[in-house]
Amino acid sequence: MYKFLILSLILGACSFKKNNLENQTQKGHEELYSEPSGITEVPKNLKRIVIAATNDMEGAYAPQSLEYSDASGTGSIQVGGVDFISSYFNILRKKYSNVLLVDSGDIFSSEASQASTVGEFYSTLGYDAVTIGLSDFNVKIPKGQNNNTNFFKAFAKTSKTPLLLSNLYDLRSGMVVEWEGSHAYIMKEIDGTKIGIIGLVPDDVVSQTPVDNRVGLYVESMLQSTLRHARLMRSLGAEIIVVLTPQGLKCGEEIATSLKLPLNKVNFEPRAGKVCDTSSPLGEYLQRLPPHLVDVVIGGRNHQKVANYVNETLVLSSFGQGKSFSYVEFFIDKESKKLAKDKTVVHQPVMFCREFFKETKDCYNEDKSFSHKEKMPATFLGEKVIPDETILKSFEEYIKNSTSTKNKTTMSHELIKGSLYSFSADVSYFKNSNGHTQLLVLNLTKKEMADILEEEFNDSQESFWIPTPFKKSGDDISIIVGRDDSVKILSDLETIQKHHYLKKFIITKNVHPLMTYSLNSILRDEVDEVSVREAAALER
Repeated sequence: MYKFLILSLILGACSFKKNNLENQTQKGHEELYSEPSGITEVPKNLKRIVIAATNDMEGAYAPQSLEYSDASGTGSIQVGGVDFISSYFNILRKKYSNVLLVDSGDIFSSEASQASTVGEFYSTLGYDAVTIGLSDFNVKIPKGQNNNTNFFKAFAKTSKTPLLLSNLYDLRSGMVVEWEGSHAYIMKEIDGTKIGIIGLVPDDVVSQTPVDNRVGLYVESMLQSTLRHARLMRSLGAEIIVVLTPQGLKCGEEIATSLKLPLNKVNFEPRAGKVCDTSSPLGEYLQRLPPHLVDVVIGGRNHQKVANYVNETLVLSSFGQGKSFSYVEFFIDKESKKLAKDKTVVHQPVMFCREFFKETKDCYNEDKSFSHKEKMPATFLGEKVIPDETILKSFEEYIKNSTSTKNKTTMSHELIKGSLYSFSADVSYFKNSNGHTQLLVLNLTKKEMADILEEEFNDSQESFWIPTPFKKSGDDISIIVGRDDSVKILSDLETIQKHHYLKKFIITKNVHPLMTYSLNSILRDEVDEVSVREAAALER
């Protein structure tokens, strides 16, 4: 019994603050992805530093609806929105005071023209640092900036929040980029504690983006950059080292399978072994890091919960797109100025709930075993979450200005005419292409198709669609999407690589090249229905 008690205390030292393992059941839960309780006292010989982080925001500053269903029917509950995000962080700072707030990349939406709104979000909410990710290299660049390099330069110059680009090099100088507003690393001092922060562009940016999207840039190995900058910051007195990188780590999938749970309902102890799949690029990076060099890595991309140690390094990430955030409590010994690692408190991601289901005191939507009918105000750390109206009004104005259509071609007719029109074949998308290439068949919903077509139309790319889905009647233009619920796009990889919106769709949906195939064997002036069926059969 004594041995068991000792083991429990050791596991609990670096555990989630509440025993969320009790929520790992097929039916029922309470306070999942919410932190409504108070906080623990800090021992006199220690001081506490809280590091909070978001990832994969992708410009998602508006509230989002989460659909739910139960025995009585279906409905939705809202999460996120800049007014509630601000309120959660205000409460966090009020309760803890010593808070570092960062973002690990993929910060832009597909509309890079809204970059000013992105910069305003991070500066207004008081972020200490951000970096960029894979999707940021694939956004549609505003006219006049020509390539992503110029776009990033312009953003760094106008942003009030430091942009960390630790492993991004200027090919002309052979040095880490030295743009106005960008940094190879920064040192922050909070309550006398020095915190070193670096931001790493993912290694696979080179393989996942065309050269045109990184003109004049070289991406150094994440590991090599970390070793150099982390050691430098340690020599400068950094007591905590934070790495920001939008690379993904998958955790909890085996637990979900064994317990027959949705992955989002799986909880785990941070120091438990064999929870995360370390075969990914981020997993390999973590295993190669020297122990105790980096204290916490803020990841992303997978939009999954991660709150686990890998090779003595804590890794955190949350669900992304403005739905949640992660945070950890570090404790520093006042005399030795070293981390008291056994005191670290690792939290699950916290959802930016706008309200709670009364029965569970959270806004988790995947549990069908209870009634969702009654709701209550959301609370965080014992306080009611009240929307920040000042922030909301400010952002409504920014968004209004950034989405002005005065320089944008618009469709004077309604965007989609439902099923009034249809075409017999699915849509193909080609330039003149010869020889062997990688063929792709993309399956889209009507809404995804409409979004892509509108984007392509406004970018004067309508001529690339065969047969054309654009129909003109006088000055009116409508888009035809077919009678079915889904639409296929048949294209080649080379063409898609040159067009930002389609490429972003592929990356987001994790679509892979179908196969190497001779386009000459199926291409005519138009791709008929038989050819599309043949390609779809190959896909299966």
